[in-house]
Amino acid sequence: MARTSQKKTKAPLIVDIDAFQQQVIALEERLAALRQEQEVLRHREEQERIDRQRVEDWMNSLIETTQDAVVSIDRQSRIVLFNPASERVFGYTEAEVRGQKVTLLMAEPYASEHDGYIERYEHTHEPRAIGRIRMVTARRKNGDLFPIELSVTEVKTDEAVHYAAFIRDISEKVRLQEQFIERERLAAIGTTAAKLVHEIGNPLNSMSVAVQLLERRLRKLTGEETVHLSVRALRNQIARLAHLLGEFRSLSRRQQFIFRPTNLRDLVYDVLTAELPLYTERRIAIEQYFASDLPMVQVDQDKFKQVVLNLCKNAVEAMPEGGTLTVQVHNSGAQVQVEIADTGTGIPDSVNIFEPFITTKKEGTGLGLPIVRQIVDAHGGTLTYRSEPGKGTTFVVVLPLRFHGAVGSE
Repeated sequence: MARTSQKKTKAPLIVDIDAFQQQVIALEERLAALRQEQEVLRHREEQERIDRQRVEDWMNSLIETTQDAVVSIDRQSRIVLFNPASERVFGYTEAEVRGQKVTLLMAEPYASEHDGYIERYEHTHEPRAIGRIRMVTARRKNGDLFPIELSVTEVKTDEAVHYAAFIRDISEKVRLQEQFIERERLAAIGTTAAKLVHEIGNPLNSMSVAVQLLERRLRKLTGEETVHLSVRALRNQIARLAHLLGEFRSLSRRQQFIFRPTNLRDLVYDVLTAELPLYTERRIAIEQYFASDLPMVQVDQDKFKQVVLNLCKNAVEAMPEGGTLTVQVHNSGAQVQVEIADTGTGIPDSVNIFEPFITTKKEGTGLGLPIVRQIVDAHGGTLTYRSEPGKGTTFVVVLPLRFHGAVGSE
């Protein structure tokens, strides 16, 4: 059977041009839509980045400008953020503390217990300090301890920063609270004192008159020295009680103040000049230092002379063997400071010298310094001291320059 050769032929390719064009158009539209979606997404991401940057810049600006100290630490309790307010509060620069343990800023027992607090919280997740405002004690660069309000929060969005603390120095707030409590306490003492002065004053005056009459009659009746000494001692004790009663009256009564612009240099100089003979007799050397640019200060001149006189008197009495009394008056920002220093015996740490009836002197009443502080408070000022036993004491009166005392204020 003979082979027949058959040649296969391909079917012609038929293309639907219209359908192809429609597919191309659809594809282009899809690509355009994808590009548009991509552009919208890119724009959205860019806007989110800008918003995040804006929030971050705002937060950084807030942290940089806030008056409260902000300190952040990592998981190892190393400081990673220390804003300008922290520098002002603690006295360190940011460069000095970055990378240091945060316990550098803490007083005891908080410094020793801090790592235990963190470890316990990391283990139990039971907050004790986190999320609360606590009043604790912090430490400045110079070693001074001071009260703060502390609020701690956990930062969970950043591995590099684990905890952040917001810190407010409340030294002035505490001082004002203590001052208010002290004034209330002195007011209560004053109310009691007023009653005592009235009840004791009249009989004491009668006793003083009777002793004087008795002393005169005894001079005529007997020359026995022992009797005269006994009566004289009785008279001296009555006089001492009368003096105590007078100081008690000063502490208790409502005082009137007349504030006038005053040159403190002239006022202090007048007090020292008047007392110079007594100081010389007691072998006390006087050193005076006055700033050349002292501004005028609003004070009640008579009352403030009493402040200077009492502080100088205390200083002289603290130097029974003689010594040096140093008085300095100088500017300190918006304040004027009067410093009165002695080279005497000093004040023991255990003695609260501003407590009524507390004194380190044999013949003291313990009312002089409370009265002085009462007068200084009425001038809007503060009275503090520093002392080193065996080397001397310095009292510091600080008066504000912008104090506007009202006539007749308490």
